[in-house]
Amino acid sequence: MLEIKNLVKVYKAKGGAEVRALDNVSVRFEEKGMVFLLGKSGSGKSTLLNLCGGLDSPDSGEIIIKGRSSKDFSQSDFDSYRNTFVGFVFQEYNILDEFTVEDNIALALELQGKNKNKAQVHSILEQVDLANFAKRKPVESIRAL
Repeated sequence: MLEIKNLVKVYKAKGGAEVRALDNVSVRFEEKGMVFLLGKSGSGKSTLLNLCGGLDSPDSGEIIIKGRSSKDFSQSDFDSYRNTFVGFVFQEYNILDEFTVEDNIALALELQGKNKNKAQVHSILEQVDLANFAKRKPVESIRAL
């Protein structure tokens, strides 16, 4: 389970003005299930995800991961957490354009120390309904959708 308690994140905008991306946010996510974060641009969705994944640090508040406060996490703990429990699909280009979709997935599995055989990769593609895109490169897959 992932629990967010009173999370605050403030950024300094150009000119020195403060922007409160998150202001005392609390939420609890169950161990399993699907969650959708909806909101207009600038409402703090990406900031919340970056904090939950340990890609950024809150200014105050607490993130509790499986009963343990992230205040006690080292960078290595966050790396292990991301490798084992969460995955990110970034808005920017964080996949390898020269690799096929299946090769990108195989690389992600390899970096996690997991089995990267074709059956495992195909299973992952099936789960997200992208099996027909396995041999395409990412830019080709986007155009096809």
